[in-house]
Amino acid sequence: MDPRCDEMTVMQSWAAALCGREVAGTPVRAIDPNPPVFFRCGEETSAEVLARATFSCESEDSGDRAVHHLRWLDGQTGLELALELIEFRDFPVLEWVLYITNTGTGDSPLLEDVQALDLDWACQGMPLLWRSRGTSLRLDDFQITAEEVGNIHVPHFHTRMVSGQEGRSSVEWLPFMNLDTGAEGLMVAIGWTGQWAAEITRSAPDSVHLRAGMEITRLRLKPGERIRTPRIALLYWRDRPDRGHNLLRGFMLAHHSPRCDGELIQAPACHGSWGGAPTAEHIKLIQFIQDQGLEYDYYWVDAGWYGMGTDPCPNVFEGDWGSAAGDWRVNPYRHPDGLRPISDAAHAAGMKFLLWVEIERALHGAPVTLEHPEWFLSLPGKKREQGENVLLDLGNPDARNWAVETVSGLIESAGIDCYRQDFNMSALPYWRGNDEPDRQGIHEIRHVEGLYSFWDELRARHPHLLIDNCASGGRRIDLETLGRSIPLWRNDYNCFPDANSETVQVHGTGLSCWVPLHATSPPNSHPGDTYHFRGALAPGLVFTLGEFGLQTVGDDYPWEWHRKMLADYYRLKPFWYGEYYLLTSCSTMPDAWIVYQLHRPDLDEGAVVAFRREGSPLNCGDFALRGLHPEERYTLEDLDSGENWVLDGSELDQKGLRLRLERRSSRVIVYKGQA
Repeated sequence: MDPRCDEMTVMQSWAAALCGREVAGTPVRAIDPNPPVFFRCGEETSAEVLARATFSCESEDSGDRAVHHLRWLDGQTGLELALELIEFRDFPVLEWVLYITNTGTGDSPLLEDVQALDLDWACQGMPLLWRSRGTSLRLDDFQITAEEVGNIHVPHFHTRMVSGQEGRSSVEWLPFMNLDTGAEGLMVAIGWTGQWAAEITRSAPDSVHLRAGMEITRLRLKPGERIRTPRIALLYWRDRPDRGHNLLRGFMLAHHSPRCDGELIQAPACHGSWGGAPTAEHIKLIQFIQDQGLEYDYYWVDAGWYGMGTDPCPNVFEGDWGSAAGDWRVNPYRHPDGLRPISDAAHAAGMKFLLWVEIERALHGAPVTLEHPEWFLSLPGKKREQGENVLLDLGNPDARNWAVETVSGLIESAGIDCYRQDFNMSALPYWRGNDEPDRQGIHEIRHVEGLYSFWDELRARHPHLLIDNCASGGRRIDLETLGRSIPLWRNDYNCFPDANSETVQVHGTGLSCWVPLHATSPPNSHPGDTYHFRGALAPGLVFTLGEFGLQTVGDDYPWEWHRKMLADYYRLKPFWYGEYYLLTSCSTMPDAWIVYQLHRPDLDEGAVVAFRREGSPLNCGDFALRGLHPEERYTLEDLDSGENWVLDGSELDQKGLRLRLERRSSRVIVYKGQA
């Protein structure tokens, strides 16, 4: 019996209780009918305000979900609270956003400590908290780890997770967690592309307390003003923690992954190139890719294509690509006919066209910063000087409209299929420095709301458009951005030619536990190194000839190897859209193995990817595969040797797949059921 039936029952019962309906025969656990949110209003708590408020609930069913609109209107403060609660029919998930509106004629009481999640979750024994680091160029970026949430020796537990100190959502920690309480658990996903914080506390033997929201809120709402909280999704699972992770991955693919022209995106294989290279070099490179028979989905033009600079901008480490930010005119010296000749050449070669833009950051002195200084935020107490970073205020409707028209115009004039949005600055000091004492958090709220509105408008105008979410490499990965975009450059670690293969393995294996669609690049200084390339395997790929373009490719370049790596990537690509099992720990140690399995239950096939690091003394291991049918026979194929053999599903499940590897080597085994 599919355990999802019981999992769904639990969440449906909780949704019914939240909507004010009686729940007969509460399954599994007691249902708390109170809304799982918290705030302070003047001297009162949210519970006191809600207790006297007038409550109503309206529900609508739209096939794969029911949307419940819960409202509380408090006549004493004039505050209206609206909880948009989504009950999914195909996954054991409840998701919500809280909106707070001042319906009065004067300023509201002071709202403080607004928490989008405030919940006690029942547990016994020693629960585990599974979580992953964010990204800030660490060796352990995205590494998944487990920590005991209290034990017999230390019964009380408290930990705090924050997005970082930059106002970007995935710097210090990823905004996901898995509370593993034994034979069941709770996945938590946070959608807020700003400064969030979460607290996990165990002060009682039978429950864990979860809180999450913006790190700081202390504000009065003006008459008619409305704010929103971060989005929260809770997913209930039974059996094993990796079931929770795979339910989350499936949920994300079904409900929080971008679609182009109505279809779920296919993470692309991209050929990266530098925008500072002249048009003629791009045309030559595109023709070369076509002549060599290299199958790429996108031709990627990164930074350096804009501004009025006349000096060379040859790569990411040189030139004016950073100092020209804010001047989004196509550089007439590097691209005298605009970017259309490059996109036309890419399209003619069977590739789509990707272009980098950093619309939120500008340097003071760019034309728009002088024409409309009111559209930009500066650090507090500083006079704007030439070349100083300023932040586009997406909470300003006029500024946001300029961003929409600027980027939409580029999409049309340059023939863009994928808009790559970078964000290379810390927004938090700009937001907080411009808040008034009784309006703390308002600039962040309006900017985050404006970002979503900006992306949604672009996608509405250009239904074919894919958005690549960069932000200094993977620093804005959260529930809200993942529904609108894909991080094709999951961190900036691979910008450097001395990037370590084992570190890249950790980044991908950890992130894949939470995020189904992402990409990165194998550093380009290792042509012919299969072990190095496979460390970067992901649903998407950024694979570039040479370090900075065709001119750095030597006569001895291994073209057949390059084609085989692309072919292997495409062979595995469908499997990333299924289940993911980490069959070893996500270790940073030089003597470890890393092994993971990709499995498509609907196809009854998948792949095993294994790495033995240089320092490992073990030359073989047995790895039990997950999700197979014990009675089924499976054909296996080694992608390196071409060897084929057949094993029973029961043997692969119980004894495991035996793998032998040399030091610093990898293997990829694909399998398929014979039924």
